[in-house]
Amino acid sequence: MTENNNVPSWIQANLFEKILRDTIPNFKEIKNFKAFNALPPGENYATVMLKLQFEVELNDGTAMTDTLMMKVPHDTELYREEISKWQMFTIEALTYNDFVREFEQMYREVGLNIKLSPQSYQIPIEEEYILLEDLKKQGFRNTKRQDGLNIDHCKLVLKKLAQWHAASAVRIERKGHYPQEYVQGLINKKGFEFFRTVMQTCAKNAVKSAKTLPGHELYLEQMAKLGETFTENFYEKTAADPNEFNVLNHGDTWSNNIMFQYDEQDNVKECYFVDLQIPKYGSLAQDVLYFLMTSSQLEVKINCFDELIRYYHGHLKTHLQLLKYSKAIPTLGDIHRVLINNSSTWAVFALWNVLPAVLAPPSKDANVDNLVGDSEESNKFKELIYFNDNIRKHYELVFPWLYHRGAFDL
Repeated sequence: MTENNNVPSWIQANLFEKILRDTIPNFKEIKNFKAFNALPPGENYATVMLKLQFEVELNDGTAMTDTLMMKVPHDTELYREEISKWQMFTIEALTYNDFVREFEQMYREVGLNIKLSPQSYQIPIEEEYILLEDLKKQGFRNTKRQDGLNIDHCKLVLKKLAQWHAASAVRIERKGHYPQEYVQGLINKKGFEFFRTVMQTCAKNAVKSAKTLPGHELYLEQMAKLGETFTENFYEKTAADPNEFNVLNHGDTWSNNIMFQYDEQDNVKECYFVDLQIPKYGSLAQDVLYFLMTSSQLEVKINCFDELIRYYHGHLKTHLQLLKYSKAIPTLGDIHRVLINNSSTWAVFALWNVLPAVLAPPSKDANVDNLVGDSEESNKFKELIYFNDNIRKHYELVFPWLYHRGAFDL
């Protein structure tokens, strides 16, 4: 990679000529090309997001600028030795190119034009990458992650998740099960030791943070004990239960992985999912709890929880019926039951591992190495993300709520 902007040397303009020729009318040639970081430090942990900018000449002699988005791995020893075991780029490419496009086609066949994610592209190279349309050209943007999403944003995301989940369940009836990589998700036996290291580090810091909160005596002892065996329980309890309603989860549903589009009055009107690198077949609780625990505003997270679950269930039921799902459709009570049963896994995982990074201020030290390391720099980074006022406010509200739902019971 180049010294100052994380752009791999193999990214050259000629790789993208066919895509530009296919997508730009009267394309003649690329006149200039540059690639640069699309996001500031602290917005991506496992990968690097790049923007590719092309100055293009058309057949009539005029010029235009076009852009694409490209994701590549971090060029680190940790990625090569540990994170690569999850085959995230291979899985994400398959999800974009095959499964999501199938879901969208299923809706077109019943008269609905539902788009779930940006268009993806392929180029003739063996390197790990994901290449996507630039949604910002259509006015899409991310929200400020530290602010959280208001109830209108949350409802839009939950409706889109319900559409995704419904199509993913019906697809199994039509075409059979997803590949084994989708059944395991994060539950990769090759990555067990690394995952346990991450979880133990995050659990320890979440407990330290909780000790500073009023009322922590209620739940702290149980929460600390859960942290000691969390990884073993997580690997066991998040396997898909054949007796339950299962879906293909997005797997990483937090606000930076959702792009929003707005109308002229700045009301949110559309959203697409990105970062489809760790999908998992299993309980819908994964996406629903992960999203609400990491990405909703403090005022929404608990006060509007039941309202939002009813909203999600209504759209899940509607879209399962539209796609003619043949089995029993989960009731609202069924959804609440699986959410409670999965609180000790997906809700806790989201709050310990993901929410601190979501709420943290921007930092050049935001990377997986510092999240799990024990250097002075790593310790300063963990202090930054686990002990700021923002995370403490969320923890003070949510930990007692989880305790009363039985999430810390062993």
